[in-house]
Formats: sequence, structure tokens, C-alpha cells
Amino acid sequence: MKTAPVLVLEGSEAHKSIPKVRVSRVLSVLDFILRVVAALGTLASAIAMGTSRQTLPFVAQFARFKANYNDLPTFTFFVIVNSIVCVYLVLSLPVSIVHIIWTGAVKSRITLVIFDTAMMGLLTAGASSATAIVFLAH
Repeated sequence: MKTAPVLVLEGSEAHKSIPKVRVSRVLSVLDFILRVVAALGTLASAIAMGTSRQTLPFVAQFARFKANYNDLPTFTFFVIVNSIVCVYLVLSLPVSIVHIIWTGAVKSRITLVIFDTAMMGLLTAGASSATAIVFLAH
């Protein structure tokens, strides 16, 4: 049985890894892309809910109700929350660009994480309230 020769790396070659600056920059670019996608998603959901006009048949086909987003306060809350989060995401894009350029910004990253968490809670509250009303309607 033959054995293959073993290659032994010494010094810095043995522990070569990706530099921290590059990892931080890649994560910052990913953060920017996710912020853009999230802003577009919240804007689309606010527009879709705000411009929807539906007609609902009731008991008989002759009696119909027109449903608007402002007929129920929870749907209005949903549209307002999506609009607030969309504005926040658009306003946080320059900070995200700063993080791409300057990877040493630590305090602004922590601030963004705190505000992101608050916005996620707000968005979850709006979505769950609208979902609860739709569930009760069916």
C-alpha cells in the first residue's frame, strides 16, 4: 500500500484566512441589498393595501358591500406601519453605504440593529393585526 506525500505548511501559510475587512465589507453590501429589498417590499404592500377596492357579496348576490382599507382601523394601521418602515429603510440606506465604505463604524451598526429590531416589531404588529381581522372575517 502506497501513501501519498504529506504537505506541511509552516508559519502564516497554515492559517491563511479571509481578512476581517473583506468579510465586513461583504456583510455591509448584503445589508444594503436586504434594505433595498425590504424597502421595496414594504412600499409594495402599503400601495397594494392602500389602493385596493373590493366588492363583497353579502347573503344574496344583490346586496354588495364595498371594502376599503380605511374601513377598519387595523388595515389603516397596517398601511401606516408599512409606510413608516419603508421611510425608515430608505433613510437608513446612506448609513448602510457608509458601512460599506468605512468598515470600522461600530456604534452606528449597533444603532441600526436597535432601530431595525424596533421596526421589525412594529411591522410584525401591523401584519398580525391585519391577519387577525382577515381570519375573523372568514
